[in-house]
Amino acid sequence: MQQQLAEMEKKPNVLAFKTAVAYAIYFLALMFIFKLIGIDSSNPELPMGEKIVSSVLSYIPFILAIVYVQLTHKKELGGYITFGRAFSAGFKVAAYSGLFIAVMMMLYYLVLDRQAYADLMDAAIEAAGDDENKIKGVEMMRPYMIFFIAFGGAVFYTFFGLVVSLIGAAVFKKVQPLYIEEEEKIG
Repeated sequence: MQQQLAEMEKKPNVLAFKTAVAYAIYFLALMFIFKLIGIDSSNPELPMGEKIVSSVLSYIPFILAIVYVQLTHKKELGGYITFGRAFSAGFKVAAYSGLFIAVMMMLYYLVLDRQAYADLMDAAIEAAGDDENKIKGVEMMRPYMIFFIAFGGAVFYTFFGLVVSLIGAAVFKKVQPLYIEEEEKIG
């Protein structure tokens, strides 16, 4: 009963929102840092060392953000959390992050660094080779490509966060034993 009251009073929404905003700002800064040091994560021929650095700097902080919200919310609830509650807290971070990352990607490519978007489109044309139909398709999609990129990033991070949230919820769940509730009622 005590656990149910704590769950009704404390919601992870604000914490998940703040954490997702912080990660999205980190993601935007990471895009600038990668450009500054010459790592182009959209390049299919990226050296293995740069791929590893890019992946570690992108995904480990995202995983840590989800874990942070799950553990912090568990502490708010007195050290006990159900699987569903832990999953919900983590998934909220993933969903908010996906949305904010999509916005940050559009902001980056359309406003902050238009040359990066032009380079991305040039790489797509180069990948099309001599096939006129592919080149024509890339040119037709040019005005809309940023929305597809942002949507793809949002979906990827949300799905990846769903998996991380499920794993985190399975690891961090700790349901309050019934005998503790009974002792509280008696004492």
